[in-house]
Amino acid sequence: METKTIITVIYWLLLVGFLLITYFHGFQKIFATKQKVEMFAKLGYSIPAMRFIGFIEAAGASLLFFPQTRLFIIPIYAVLLSGAVYTHFKSGDDKSETMGPIIAGSWLAVVLILTCWI
Repeated sequence: METKTIITVIYWLLLVGFLLITYFHGFQKIFATKQKVEMFAKLGYSIPAMRFIGFIEAAGASLLFFPQTRLFIIPIYAVLLSGAVYTHFKSGDDKSETMGPIIAGSWLAVVLILTCWI
């Protein structure tokens, strides 16, 4: 198999994986699942703020699917993920919660690099 084909397959697997995880977490926030409500309350955020963030995540995931809007939405995700890292870090409870947004940001950085490369 050609190298470019392998990179393209890896790219789409990474992108679809990121989309599925983002939809899952975004819809949990939109529909205010008990786990997300408790987490956001502990972090000091309201339910409307949680739902807004969930909407941005889900809508952003939809825009990531299209090459024309991908480079527009990635910086918005960078802001969301930076805010999540900051919030989890300043909460002081469990620093391991910070790893989720850091991993997601790293994953998205790889998607960005491959988007520009392919």
